[in-house]
Amino acid sequence: MSVFSLVDFFPRFLRSRKREAALKLAANWPVLTAKLLTSIVVPKDIAAEEGSVLQAMQVESAYYFTLDGNYYGGHARSIPLSDSEAHRLVPQLAEDTPIQIRYNPQNPDETHTFATDNPGFPYVIWPM
Repeated sequence: MSVFSLVDFFPRFLRSRKREAALKLAANWPVLTAKLLTSIVVPKDIAAEEGSVLQAMQVESAYYFTLDGNYYGGHARSIPLSDSEAHRLVPQLAEDTPIQIRYNPQNPDETHTFATDNPGFPYVIWPM
């Protein structure tokens, strides 16, 4: 293993463990319906290890929801896609498209999205 691989491995490993722990906690949070604002194509997140070399993009969708009269928001991401796949999906994601999200009852600014909560969504959601 080269020095560069080790330098890259440790931060990625620590980030992956932190993300997995957060997702495990979020699995027990309440679910509610949020609405999409806008969607864009972004480079694949370094933690998204799925996909081939050609699947280097993700669709990122901003969403919002209201809780007790306050507005909150977050982002959902697709699994890795090719550039053309991602750009074909964006027009299908109209503003106000519903998406199921999980929120932390103690801190509603902390949200996560899961594919299992959104089986009919236009893209497969990468848990984040």
